[in-house]
Amino acid sequence: MGISSLNTDQLEESWQKSLEGDTEAFHRIHRELFQGLFNYSLKLLEDNALAGDAVQELFIKIWIKRSSIGGLRNVKSYFFTALRRQILNQLRNLRLRELKIGDIPQPDIDFSPEEIVIRKEEYGSLQGRIVELLNELPQRQKEVIYLHYFENMDYTQIAEVMGIRYQSVLNLTQKALQKLRSANLLTIFLLLLLEKTR
Repeated sequence: MGISSLNTDQLEESWQKSLEGDTEAFHRIHRELFQGLFNYSLKLLEDNALAGDAVQELFIKIWIKRSSIGGLRNVKSYFFTALRRQILNQLRNLRLRELKIGDIPQPDIDFSPEEIVIRKEEYGSLQGRIVELLNELPQRQKEVIYLHYFENMDYTQIAEVMGIRYQSVLNLTQKALQKLRSANLLTIFLLLLLEKTR
């Protein structure tokens, strides 16, 4: 999870300047969004080189097609949505070539212990249990948790990125948090996330 240096309005302003051909404004967007997009891509592709290539390809495509894209209300959501679609299309094309069937694989997200920073040793065993529970979640629940708690997206942005209804995002989040709650780990998970942002 990165700390944002540009707010939504500043990203929109940089996008507007990019539409006019301002490369420095586009570089600001790149600097602001690259790490979050890379982390998300890595979660979906599970390969550093492929993840980096996917994000770079995304920025190149968006720069080339910027005039046809036009104005954006939420630049961050647009980039995450475009990246997700690009990766799903790549996976679909790869799978179709390999299997010659139309079953589209859904990328899976795995949480690692490093993503949940725990500073006190007494929470060590809880850390492992939280990671285990998060990894047991269905793929879409994991994706919602990742985007909300690790990329700081609101539910509307997540719905846009994942291409699902707002209510579905709420339901997926509630089910995921219920699993942590039933294991008496929800409060600790949320406290650890707060600790990580300090």
